[in-house]
Parts: sequence; C-alpha cells; structure tokens
Amino acid sequence: MDWIGGEATLANLAVPALGIVSLLVIRTYYNPHRSWYYFLSAFLCWFASHLTIGLYAGSLVPMPRLVGLTIAVLLLGGFMTFFGLALLSVWRDRRNGVSGRIN
Repeated sequence: MDWIGGEATLANLAVPALGIVSLLVIRTYYNPHRSWYYFLSAFLCWFASHLTIGLYAGSLVPMPRLVGLTIAVLLLGGFMTFFGLALLSVWRDRRNGVSGRIN
C-alpha cells in the first residue's frame, strides 16, 4: 500500500475501479450503446490519473514531480475528452433517432 500513497489513495482508487468493473459487467449482460468504448476509456484514464498521483505520493518508488504531474494532467485531459466524445455520441444518435446498439 505504501507504493500508491497509503490507504486513502487506495480508497480513492476504488471509485474509478468500481466504474470500470460496472461497465464490464454491463457489457457482459447487455448490448450497450456504441459510446461504451468512450466511457470505458474515460474511466481508464481517470483510474490511471489517480494511480499516477498515488505513485507520486507513495514512499517506495519516488517519481519526479514534473513527470508525475504532467502524466496526471494529460490523463485527466484524456478523461474529459473521452467523456465528452461519449456524450456527443449519445446526443447525436438520440437526435438522429438511431439506437446506437452494437449488433
């Protein structure tokens, strides 16, 4: 646990991990909207961002400040981009009357 910054970081990583697991469970039982890939990519970027911040705060593997913060900011930008693309995909399909289901 010291690698990722302790118990608080582990608890913070549980939120995006729960989102990723729930998306994978939904995928196995239902035929999701095609924007599912964007939502999954967004959650993976968010998880990696929190993991990078946790590794930066951890005591066993020191990460240079500039590298850790740059990676975290880029991953958060990826999260916002993918989440925006997912919402745009849902909005376009709803506006065009397309179900957007993967067949």
